[in-house]
Amino acid sequence: MLKKYTTLAMLVASAAALQIIESPLPRFLPWLKPGLANALSLYALVKLSAAGGVIVAIFRTFLASLLLGTLFSPVFIMSFVGALSSALLMGLLYKAFSKVTNEILSISGALINNLSQLAVIQIMFAENINFMFHIAIMIWVSIPSGYIVAKIVNELLRRTADA
Repeated sequence: MLKKYTTLAMLVASAAALQIIESPLPRFLPWLKPGLANALSLYALVKLSAAGGVIVAIFRTFLASLLLGTLFSPVFIMSFVGALSSALLMGLLYKAFSKVTNEILSISGALINNLSQLAVIQIMFAENINFMFHIAIMIWVSIPSGYIVAKIVNELLRRTADA
C-alpha cells in the first residue's frame, strides 16, 4: 500500500511539474497545448488503477495551479475540467474494453480534454464562439498529441515493467 501511495505522489508531482513547464508555451488557442501531464494520468491508470489516473489528474491540477498562482481562476477551472474529464473517459474506456490500446485511450482523452475546455470557455466567456471551427482544429491537434502521449506512456511502461 505504501508503494502505491508513493508512486501516486511521485506521479502527481511529476505531472504538476510538466503542467507548469507547459503553461508558458505559446498557443494558437487558449485551450490548445500538448498535454504531456496527461501522460502520467494514463500511466497511473494502466499501472495502478482507473482511480489512480483520476487521482493524478485531480491533484496535479490543484498542485500546479497553486504553484502557478492560478488556483480557482478561469485557467484553473479549464485545466481541472479538462484533466478530470480526460481521466474519467480514459478510465471508463479502459474498464469497458479489455483490449483498448493506449493510443486510443490517449487520443480519446485528448479529444475530451479539449472539448471540455472549449465548453468551459463557451460557458464562461464566449457565448457566440464558432464551435465547429474550434472542434475542427481540436481534432487535428488532439490526434497527434494523443498519439505522442501514448508513445511516451508505452515507453514508461516498458521501462518500469519490472518495478
